[in-house]
Amino acid sequence: MFTVVALALDAALPSTFSFGSLLSVSVVLAALVYPVAAVTGTGVAGMAALLCLEVLEGGPAAHAIGTLITLAVVTLFGTLLAAVRVHALARLTRVETVAEVVQLALLRPLPTRSGPLRVAGFYRGADDEALIGGDLYSVRATRFGVRALVGDVKGKGIAATETVATVVSAFREAAMFAPDLQVVAERIESAMALDRADAAAGTSSPSGKRKAVATVAAMRKTEETDELFTTAVLMEFARDGSAVRVLNRGHPPPLRLGPYGASALETEYSVPLGFGDLAPAGSDVHHFTLNPDELLLAYSDGVTEARDEHGDFYPLAARLTARFCGSATRLVPADVVSFLQDDVASWAAGLNDDMVAVVLQPDPQGATVTPPSRAPAPPQ
Repeated sequence: MFTVVALALDAALPSTFSFGSLLSVSVVLAALVYPVAAVTGTGVAGMAALLCLEVLEGGPAAHAIGTLITLAVVTLFGTLLAAVRVHALARLTRVETVAEVVQLALLRPLPTRSGPLRVAGFYRGADDEALIGGDLYSVRATRFGVRALVGDVKGKGIAATETVATVVSAFREAAMFAPDLQVVAERIESAMALDRADAAAGTSSPSGKRKAVATVAAMRKTEETDELFTTAVLMEFARDGSAVRVLNRGHPPPLRLGPYGASALETEYSVPLGFGDLAPAGSDVHHFTLNPDELLLAYSDGVTEARDEHGDFYPLAARLTARFCGSATRLVPADVVSFLQDDVASWAAGLNDDMVAVVLQPDPQGATVTPPSRAPAPPQ
């Protein structure tokens, strides 16, 4: 379009006026948007059209020859610029695809059902470009019942994802074989201790591609490695979903939500994961029963620390009670999650922290087949 306008002006006005130089602008604009062939075609078409106009007017004038040379040079550099842009965009797309696959491998989408439980949840990272950040979750059906983890790594955003990977991976393995939640927590502690040792030793990448590794290492150096920790709540549901055992390692306690409203489970607080050597021997694991019309909500402090324009924190229990108390229909995890996502976003003036919420509801009638009672032995 810009090329047509420039040529129309050049043809309509006297020869003392020349608008052929505007054709260079069309090439530059094309280089920012179009593929390489289209940029080259824009420049060549402009030169051909301008030369035809000059011939019809009696032959190329001196200024027209200069314009043609300028347009040819701009076309050459515009083509090179377009080639660089297309290559960079393709590489960025590949990197984003790989990053998305890696992040989804760490925090896999929640199933709609796990054993005797209905499950729903949402995750929002502090970095808009990242799918994950410093919060974490995992739900696993095991021979001991359904086990779940919701946690919050110190820090937020991409810098915390290395610890997220360690905690989630350790939980997935330990949840399948560890006889109780205390042992699961100890396995996670051991994995985090190895991370601290590796960070202190300054390990390097054997692949030779060190830029990404150096970037993550620089992020981690902003924190003391001996202060690496994760607040977490670990839950183990009975095989029929009617009861739950909870181990709280410095995390906000889960909420019990029913037709009467929402209230926090009274659990003993212990030190976060990563400070296990400071924890008192045998931190209590609390036992709770759940009615069929109740569900459990585990969340991170990114939800309750969302602030409105007046600086007030989001009142999670009160908002859930106001919405669902006295509801005539049975609570459904997906409805709770949908409400929570929209309500926190409308409450907060801005969301600048990672947040996660996982809702679990007993539903033994629709329970899937439980894992075999005899699981393979863990690797030695």
